[in-house]
Amino acid sequence: MFYVPLSKNSSATAMDVSKLIQKKVGPDVICKQAIECVNVVEGKRYLRYAAIIEKNDEQSVFVFMANRVPCLQSGDLSLECVIPIDAQLRCHAEDDSSSQRSMQIAAPPKQGNEKGDIRLALKSSCADIILEMPKNENSTLFLAEVTRARDLQTQSLAFGEIPTFSWLEPFRLQCTQGNPAGSAGSRASCSSSGVPNSNDSQNPFADDTFDPLKHMNLQNTGTKVMASDVGISRTTWFEDDLTSLSLKPPEMLNASRKSVSSNSLDKILDDADGFTDSMLSLEKQFGISPSVEMPVGSKPPTSREKFVRQILSERDDEFTNQTTFRVFCGTWNVNGQSPAEALHKWMVVDNDAPDIYAICFQELDLSKEAFIFTDSQKETEWQNAVKAYLHPKASYRKVKSIRLIGVLLIVYIQEKHVPYVKFIDADSVPTGIMGFLGNKGGVSVRMMLHSSSLCFVNCHLAAHQNESERRVQDYHDILAKTRFKQFDPPLCISEHDVIFWIGDMNFRIDLPNDEVRTCIRQGKLKKLLEQDQLSKLMKSGGDVFKGFEEGIPQFDPTYRFDAGTDVYDSSEKNRIPAWCDRILWQGPDIQILRYDSHPHLKVSDHKPVSALFNTKIRVIDQKRYKRVYEDIMKKMDRVENDYLPQIKLDKTEIVFNDVKFIEAQSTVVTIANVGQVPVEFQFINKLDDTTYCRPWLKATPSQAIISAGACCEVTVEVYVDKSSVARLNAGEEKMEDILVLHLTGGKDSFITVSGNYLISSFGSSIEALVQLHGPIREVPVADLIEIEKPGSLSRVDIAQDGGRLYMVPKEIWKMVDFLHQHALDMDELFQQPGRNSEIQFIRDCLDTGRPEQISGNLCVHSVAEALLLFLECLAQPVIPYEYYTQCLTSSNNLLLSKQIVSSLPDCHKNVFLYLCCFLRELLMHDEHNGLDIKFLSTMFGEVMLRQPPKPNTGTPSNPSSSSSSAKVREATAKERRSRLRDEEAKKAAFVYHFLSHEIDF
Repeated sequence: MFYVPLSKNSSATAMDVSKLIQKKVGPDVICKQAIECVNVVEGKRYLRYAAIIEKNDEQSVFVFMANRVPCLQSGDLSLECVIPIDAQLRCHAEDDSSSQRSMQIAAPPKQGNEKGDIRLALKSSCADIILEMPKNENSTLFLAEVTRARDLQTQSLAFGEIPTFSWLEPFRLQCTQGNPAGSAGSRASCSSSGVPNSNDSQNPFADDTFDPLKHMNLQNTGTKVMASDVGISRTTWFEDDLTSLSLKPPEMLNASRKSVSSNSLDKILDDADGFTDSMLSLEKQFGISPSVEMPVGSKPPTSREKFVRQILSERDDEFTNQTTFRVFCGTWNVNGQSPAEALHKWMVVDNDAPDIYAICFQELDLSKEAFIFTDSQKETEWQNAVKAYLHPKASYRKVKSIRLIGVLLIVYIQEKHVPYVKFIDADSVPTGIMGFLGNKGGVSVRMMLHSSSLCFVNCHLAAHQNESERRVQDYHDILAKTRFKQFDPPLCISEHDVIFWIGDMNFRIDLPNDEVRTCIRQGKLKKLLEQDQLSKLMKSGGDVFKGFEEGIPQFDPTYRFDAGTDVYDSSEKNRIPAWCDRILWQGPDIQILRYDSHPHLKVSDHKPVSALFNTKIRVIDQKRYKRVYEDIMKKMDRVENDYLPQIKLDKTEIVFNDVKFIEAQSTVVTIANVGQVPVEFQFINKLDDTTYCRPWLKATPSQAIISAGACCEVTVEVYVDKSSVARLNAGEEKMEDILVLHLTGGKDSFITVSGNYLISSFGSSIEALVQLHGPIREVPVADLIEIEKPGSLSRVDIAQDGGRLYMVPKEIWKMVDFLHQHALDMDELFQQPGRNSEIQFIRDCLDTGRPEQISGNLCVHSVAEALLLFLECLAQPVIPYEYYTQCLTSSNNLLLSKQIVSSLPDCHKNVFLYLCCFLRELLMHDEHNGLDIKFLSTMFGEVMLRQPPKPNTGTPSNPSSSSSSAKVREATAKERRSRLRDEEAKKAAFVYHFLSHEIDF
């Protein structure tokens, strides 16, 4: 063995040797690429040739030794080792040019390699090898091809396609034994695929982070479903950051390393799980104190301090300067693909480096496993790609990243601005079916920069041409439900100075397909924009994206293309092109500089979109701030001695009529400040209560400061959801409450709220529903309350009353029967959300005795979501609360699980078996509906097995806390998340028994 320095023209050398390798391996396989490299073993370096060999869509890395240099014929090459490129292969690539080596040199040192090398570590269950290759285009292509091949295998494995690599066996026999590199490693524990031998190939959960089948201990029953203690193991030797090197052009590798900092703000300040940043850590890092925004855990300000802050915010023009910051926003629906192209033409659109990057992805991971909130390798790949392609003229630090299944938002800021960033927080809102699935939804990141608050939102709204109503519904859900809980009270999106709303909004063009495509070819984009759904909604003056602006798209619609081409959809579905991918903004003094699409990136069926803005940020002048502050304090001293706060309410009694489940009603209460000083009000808790109002009631805003002579409108809303419907149905709670309006330094006022609640079958008990023969609205309230009492079914004398009991509630039967007739072959069943208006219509049909109106005119997804909502709202879940712990404990055993179900009350047992029978029939049509047993067992495990509610201790929470108590809360939160994930897996395993076996009782 001897060492030979790498050639400067390694690309040409590899091209020559690839012909010799092709001849060496024979005509049955294809040598796709070859490269000259060295094998690093115990500090010594040996000349090698690495090649990517392909057969039957399976690829492998072959490493050859050279018997003489240069190689003149195929006989000069000897095969040293074979490494299958499968899902278990782990790669690590790094630029070795700046590292200091302390190696033993087996031959003269390298010459002429000032640019440095790339070191590639390949590790699988069968091999462990380090290859060093010159930094040039051929090496970049080699690394990219390895990444692409591995990702393809990962996707195939997710769908149950396990590679065999049986064609490698003859080549393994040729491998040189006893070589000094020892790279081939042991093959004793590997199959021909390089995957450890296992009998778990039928385990659909085996690749999940939390495998429900780990809790099973099924024996061989002769059925096709088998489970063992563990599934296929996942090796995690080191972080896989191959992408960051493999996809960059060689000339940009050094520049990219200079442009990215080694640490990021979320890694410094955040906990390991990527949840919201600890304010204590933030304050320690930046040395800041609370400003107008109050984070949870900070010492509450006095009333005087609040007034001062309010007046300061009104006079901020006197002590702030407007400084221009450049903000880059980008969005790309990547259709589940891995980064396979250079991103610099998308992310670097100007010579001047942006101060802030907000990069948004949708459909990051399309695997079925991703729908149940598991980790995703795709996130790591795209995070690395983004980091590598930030503007080369600046150094950046990651502020925060947050992912909801396939929706990923990454925010970077220039290193020089880091000391002025504070109060970082993030939140996510799934808008998939029942809010349980995150296949659609939004993620948000907010921060304070100097004295301005910024919020970035990445959304993926409902798809399909005719679903504009659902897209609007998704927008309102994200806007209403996003809460940055680091603050007390939590902040919402609209409470920020600058907002960027980005993403795949899925709005379409209301024109025929042929006309749209003709306009695109003729460049008549203005005509298309006039029929663009989003443009029409924003111009209508309604409440959809109210106050937001958008640049005029001067580029062709960005959806939908045949992947890898610039050709609009030519598939059977032949979708109409549309501007699905949009970037909107809201805030003063924002100037859009560019609004572009980037059609040269072709890996997805969408084209990425970018926008560049000049944004004015308020920067405090400390000297002027001090003068204004002193002036305010002097005036406050004079005013406090002369005046007391006074208000007037336009109403003190509110009555809501005919309140229905999941249908909001609201009214406005106007609070007028009739005094001479600013007034601070807040709705406060009543004695022994933990909140200021009942769960079905909300006042917005719940606290505010009103200037002298001004008014504040408070929206009082009632909304009965799944958390409160059961108590209202059972008569355990009445729709009555009193809001206590507290004035700081003044007297309290009281607002009484009452309503007429219409009892619904949603939220009733199975025990009560099987006794009802007519619609629930026609039953006297007193009778309903009586049959809702526990044990009411045991007091029914059927013989004496001359009645009968239903096997299952007629409401459940009607919805299941509808799905059985119309949805057995429906794609994405139980994955797409329904329409709110239709779910409310279904509720009314079931409650008023009009079930026949639940007909084929309704959207199948609305009925599916209504069924799940009905099950989730049951006063006692399908598996009653008292059996919950037993079910989790026995989830590892089919026989014990069967015994528990057989012991359930008859009405609950009948519903459980009826639903399982229906789900098994759905699985018989999986070729058409795309459902699998793992997904259904997880989904229905959540709604049929619910954790018993915890008793209310009545102890109010204290927002103030010390550093130690904050750490305790963070540790408790991590422990709780871990426990919930474990329980979720066990619930899925319990239901899985009854979906995979047809069991007789």
